[in-house]
Amino acid sequence: MKKKEELTWADIKEMFAETDKKFDRLEIMIDKTREQIGGISRSNGEFCEEYFINCFKENPIFMGEKYDRVLEYVRPYPNAVIDDEYDLVLHNGTTVVLIEMKYKAAMTDIGKMFSKLESYRANYPMNKNYKIYLCLASFRFSKNIREKADEKGIVLIQQKGDKNEVITKNIKTW
Repeated sequence: MKKKEELTWADIKEMFAETDKKFDRLEIMIDKTREQIGGISRSNGEFCEEYFINCFKENPIFMGEKYDRVLEYVRPYPNAVIDDEYDLVLHNGTTVVLIEMKYKAAMTDIGKMFSKLESYRANYPMNKNYKIYLCLASFRFSKNIREKADEKGIVLIQQKGDKNEVITKNIKTW
């Protein structure tokens, strides 16, 4: 049997110092991983937005109507009543389509669509008689989101091959 080793206070302090160095290196590695994941997430979001923007610019038809303006990242400047941004707006003189784009849609995105409607109505009172579609475009929708969108009348748009597909059954306009 090995004789029990006695530790001095200096030995204990050295052990803690080594442990602190390991934690510091681990913290640096975690921060780098967090940055990489954030970069991947941003890239995915940008890819999704680019896809839907290009689709609607190439073929500006939605729900059987042609749109003469396809506007991306619209901010009501300089006279915003409610500060907001609209990812993609289709406009044709009688109808407006507000499209929020997400790589992977979340349940909270459905509720946010109504705040987009409220801010759009406040910021663009000249379009008060226009029919407005509220749309969420994404590469992925869970079953729960599909059901909630149908319940609320939100239009879900999803990629299908090289085209867009509306997957909502109960579509409302405001």
